[in-house]
Amino acid sequence: MDASNDPPPIAAKRGIITAVICLGISLHAIDIFIVSTVLPTVVAELGGAGFYTWSAMTYMIASIMGAASGGPVKVILGNRKGFVVAAALFFIGTLLCGVAPTMAFLLLGRLVQGYGGGLIMAQSLGLVGEYYPGHQRVRMLTIISGVWAVAALLGPLVGGVFAEIGWWRGAFIGPLPVIAGFGLAAWHVLPSFAQGGEIPRFPIRRLGLLALGVMGVGLAGHLQMMAVQIALIVAAAMLVGVTLKLDAGAANPLFPSRPLSWRSPVGASNCVFFLHSMTHVAIGIFLPLLVQQVHGVTPLVAGYFNAALAVGWTLGSLVTQNWRGRAEDAAILGGLALTSLGSIGLAIGAVSAPPIALAVLSALIGIGIGASNIHLMANAMRLAAPGEESLTASSVPTMRSLGIAFGAAAAGVVANANGLAAGVDPSRVAAAVGAVYAASVLAPVLSLLFAARVQTLRRRMGDR
Repeated sequence: MDASNDPPPIAAKRGIITAVICLGISLHAIDIFIVSTVLPTVVAELGGAGFYTWSAMTYMIASIMGAASGGPVKVILGNRKGFVVAAALFFIGTLLCGVAPTMAFLLLGRLVQGYGGGLIMAQSLGLVGEYYPGHQRVRMLTIISGVWAVAALLGPLVGGVFAEIGWWRGAFIGPLPVIAGFGLAAWHVLPSFAQGGEIPRFPIRRLGLLALGVMGVGLAGHLQMMAVQIALIVAAAMLVGVTLKLDAGAANPLFPSRPLSWRSPVGASNCVFFLHSMTHVAIGIFLPLLVQQVHGVTPLVAGYFNAALAVGWTLGSLVTQNWRGRAEDAAILGGLALTSLGSIGLAIGAVSAPPIALAVLSALIGIGIGASNIHLMANAMRLAAPGEESLTASSVPTMRSLGIAFGAAAAGVVANANGLAAGVDPSRVAAAVGAVYAASVLAPVLSLLFAARVQTLRRRMGDR
C-alpha cells in the first residue's frame, strides 16, 4: 500500500495504531517469559509435576491455532472486533490461570490464553502488512523485534519478583488491567473494515487437522522412545501437509497462495521463517542446560543466555532497517551467512569454549536472524499475490510457531539418541547438546539457500 493512497483516517492514526500493536505483542511476549520463570513455584503449590512441560506445550498448540485463525477472524469480524475478541480471550485465559485451584485448571487457562495470544500476534502483523507502506513496514518490524527483546529482559525479572515474594498468582492477575486497557484501545483506535456480504464459514476442519498435527509433534518432544518420536513427527508433517492442501482451495484461507513453494517468493520466505525458528529453538532449549551442567553457570545467569540471542536479533534489525537495494540483499544473505557461521561456532565450541564465547555466538546468531528477518518479511508482504498482503503477514507467526514445534521435537530426538534421556550429568549433557548443535547447523544453511531463492524470484518479477 502506498502512503499517498492511504485513507486519511488511517494515515492520521498510524502512530496510535503502532502503539496498540506494540502493546498487544508485548502482552503476549512478556507473558511467555514470566510464566516460564514462575512455573516451578506454581507446581510447588498446585502439584502436578508430571504436567510441568504441558504448560508450555498447551500454550504453544493454542497459540498456533490462534495465529492460524488470524486471517479468517479478520475477514469475518474486521480488525476492531477481531482484536477485541483476541484481547477478551487473553484476559479470560490469564484470569483462569491466576485463580487456578489445580494444575488441570491452569492448563485450561493456558489453552485459552495461548489462543488469544496467537490471535493478537497474527492480527498485529496483518495490520503491518495492510496499513503500512514498504519503508514503514521494515521500521515496524524492527520495533516489534525490539518489543520481544525487552520482553526477554523484563519477563524473567518480573516473574522472579513474584516467585520470590511467594505470590505467583500476581504474575497473572497483575497484567489484567493492562490487557483490559489494550482491548479498549483496540476498540477505539483500530479501523473495522469487516467483509461485507455473506460471512464465510470458520475453517474448523482445517484448524482441527492443524491442531492434531501440532499436538503430535508436541507430544513427540516429550517422549523418550525414538521410534515413536519419529513416527509422530512424520504423522504431524503429513497432517500439516493435508491442511495446506485443503487450504489451497478454500474460500476463506488460513495461508496465502503456495505458502511453502520453492517457486513463490512468499513460499520461499516462509521456509526461511520456519528454519529461523528451528535454529533459535534448539539454542533456547539447551543452552541454559549446557552452561549450568557443563560450565557451572548459576541458574539466574543461565536464564539470560537466551536473552543474548533476543538482544542480538533486535540489534541486527536496528542496524539494517534503513538498508535498501544491494544493501538490503546484503542484510538478508549476509545475515543468514552470519547465523550459519555462529551456529557452526556453537557446535564446535559447545563444550570447550568459555561461557562468554557461547553468549557471543548466540548473539551473533540473533544478529544474523534479525538483519535478514525484517527485510524478508517486508519483501514477502510486497511480493504477495494481490489482496493477500494482510494474510501473508498474519500467517508468519504460524510458520514460525510450526518451526518451533518441529525444531523442538527434532532436537529432542537427537538429544535422547545421544544419551540425554539417561540423565543430565555433565558428560551426558555435553554429548547430547553437542550433537543437537551439530545437527542444528543444517537449518541456517538451508535458510541461506531459500533466501537466495527469494532474491532470484524478486529479480525475475522485476522487483528492485
